[in-house]
Amino acid sequence: MSTSKVPGLEAVFVPPVSQIPDAHTGHSVQFYADDSFLLDGLSRFIGTALGAGDAAIVVATQAHREALERRLQARGLSSAKAIRQGRYIVLDAAETLQKFMVEEFPDAARFKEVLSSVVVRARGAVETGARVVAFGEMVALLWEDGKYDAAIQLEQLWNDLGKEHSFFLHCAYPIKGFSHDHHTEPFLKICSAHSDVIPSDSYTALDSHAEQRRNIAVLQQKEQAHDALRETKIRLENEIAERKAAEQRLRASERSLRELSGRLLQMQDNERRHLGRELHDSVGQYLAVLKMGLEVLKADQTSAGAPMEQQFLECLRLVDQSITEVRTMSYLLYPPMLEEMGLEMAIGWFLDGFSKRSGVRATFEMPQPVGRVHRDVELAIFRILQESLTNIHRHSGSPTAQVRLIKTDREVTIEIHDQGTGIPTAVLESAQDACGIIGVGLRGMTERMRQLGGKLEIISGATGTTVRAIVSCQ
Repeated sequence: MSTSKVPGLEAVFVPPVSQIPDAHTGHSVQFYADDSFLLDGLSRFIGTALGAGDAAIVVATQAHREALERRLQARGLSSAKAIRQGRYIVLDAAETLQKFMVEEFPDAARFKEVLSSVVVRARGAVETGARVVAFGEMVALLWEDGKYDAAIQLEQLWNDLGKEHSFFLHCAYPIKGFSHDHHTEPFLKICSAHSDVIPSDSYTALDSHAEQRRNIAVLQQKEQAHDALRETKIRLENEIAERKAAEQRLRASERSLRELSGRLLQMQDNERRHLGRELHDSVGQYLAVLKMGLEVLKADQTSAGAPMEQQFLECLRLVDQSITEVRTMSYLLYPPMLEEMGLEMAIGWFLDGFSKRSGVRATFEMPQPVGRVHRDVELAIFRILQESLTNIHRHSGSPTAQVRLIKTDREVTIEIHDQGTGIPTAVLESAQDACGIIGVGLRGMTERMRQLGGKLEIISGATGTTVRAIVSCQ
């Protein structure tokens, strides 16, 4: 191919003639940022070929075909005449591509069948020794769709066709399609599939080889900086991976702590049950027997005089009080009524005793019967009631306590409300770290709900505090 036939395009489309064994063949690729740059060069490339009596094939998008036609007309070239002569063939890139694509990849046999006939037809329309040049945009469509391997495969099929039929092919890609790191490897494969590579608009606009070499040096420096930056991404990814691993270990530790906390709560409940039964069955029985003995002695000592009788009466009173206290302690540690009768009876019994012992007037509201639910759920709700009323008695100064027990098809909810001074915000926050007397109790209530997949809500202010525990009953 004579360089004089394509003035101004020697640096753009064709390297020096001495570097090309056969000037009638070759495969160049251009990377462009601006459509005008591509179309200006393409109009010179196709226009020079048509003006010299050569054949030209254009496989492009509609927008580029129309823009190319306008530029050819501005150069004074009649594309219609060349089309009638058969030496200018214009095809739609998308339609042509679909003729040989099979399962998102170009089929070699179909490609050859479609494009070989086009090249042969163009070759037959010109004189012997004339060139056939072609512009193809199908690879750019595949690249735009993210089908990188298919685009590279199509480039190779063009090369295979060029070995069989002598023609010069030029293709182009928008540079914006190579903006990520994962484009590096396919970009290099594309470059290796071509005899000429046009880097970008700015590079081809340079006037001298010295400027081009300086530009290449700058690009190399940028690539080195990019490599350093890529290593810094890699390091960040490693740090992130290590952080994620640490977070996973922390979550595993938290799960282990929750499991341990659950086992401790269960052990505590079992121990309370054991102590309650021991107090009731052993110490309580001893005190009962002692009381009976004292009553027998009292009957036998009627003549002992008033002072002795008064002493017996005092002993009996202390024994009665001890029996009452032991029974109360045993029931509070583990109320047998909860196990035997369920929440409804156990809460009513507990509130009666609480009001008598504390002087706090307690009321119980239950919109509808609750019935029996899972034993662990009943125990957790009862313990939350105990802890809440204990806090009301010791810390709130409230004269009243209102308790509501609500059951739906899916959940059981207990609400305990007082009209006291409220829990200070600092105490509520410290409960997360199990600090302080109240904090320990709140942490225990929270952990009980967590073990059962429920939740604990605490709303506290100047008008009082509401503790609400919600847990599934299924």
